[in-house]
Amino acid sequence: MSLLTPRLDWILGCCTAGGCEAHGQTEFQVQLSSEPAPAHSAKHLLTSGDSFDITFTPRLFGTQGLSRASNAPFTPRQRDLRAQLELPSLQTYPVPPNLGPEAAEEAEKRVGAKVQKGAEVRKERLLEMYREFALDLHTGMYLTQLTSNRDYADIHVQLMEDLTTLKLDQSNGRIIEFPLTNVSKVYRIVKNDDKWYAAGTPLPNSSTNTEQIVVVEFMRRKLAFVFKELQATKGEGKKVTSFSTAADSQACSVLKGLGQNNDRTRMKEGIPRQFCT
Repeated sequence: MSLLTPRLDWILGCCTAGGCEAHGQTEFQVQLSSEPAPAHSAKHLLTSGDSFDITFTPRLFGTQGLSRASNAPFTPRQRDLRAQLELPSLQTYPVPPNLGPEAAEEAEKRVGAKVQKGAEVRKERLLEMYREFALDLHTGMYLTQLTSNRDYADIHVQLMEDLTTLKLDQSNGRIIEFPLTNVSKVYRIVKNDDKWYAAGTPLPNSSTNTEQIVVVEFMRRKLAFVFKELQATKGEGKKVTSFSTAADSQACSVLKGLGQNNDRTRMKEGIPRQFCT
């Protein structure tokens, strides 16, 4: 009488020479190649980005970025928010990143039987970037804040459901809400080797200590956000942590409660007025 179960007997039979011969011999061919893997191949789970990581939100600027952003899937709530966002009425609109003034005027886009001229294409790209930036803020993003005592603090900012209130979490149990309708000015300054420069001013040297600072000015307070990427603030779209790119272009209107974009920047010598929180 055999004490082996049918399953164990089958496993032992497969491991014997007789079991292998009963099923025949099988040849396996493995092909090795030194060529790089195609770009469309799937990424490994250990090397791919975490879709649930909210500490960093990729933001795409430029022609390719806008095309990918427009084709990205949106939730029903995001579609509703996008439908509420329109560009404010301005006499002139800034040129989107990666689109020079001449290219913007000559650009044309055929939509069905209608041909959009350069100004319409430029406005459409600005609207896409504007909506993308608003959705990023609505999702929430982590930024670096320059405090009143010149310290750097990691904060989390989020645009509330009314699209006019910015919630700032300082990660110390203190949450502050700023009404964006009270924003009077949004501008960018550059700090290089402990010296302050207006945006666009040629720097004496290309130091690694250069910082891009976006200032959101209220009636009695200021919020200053620090960015290390110089190219990101110039709108070249090669860096994705470019909050200041949006501020320099059109998305700073989100911070002003869908108000008018204020491009007037007046700098005085030395450190600007105190950054208040």
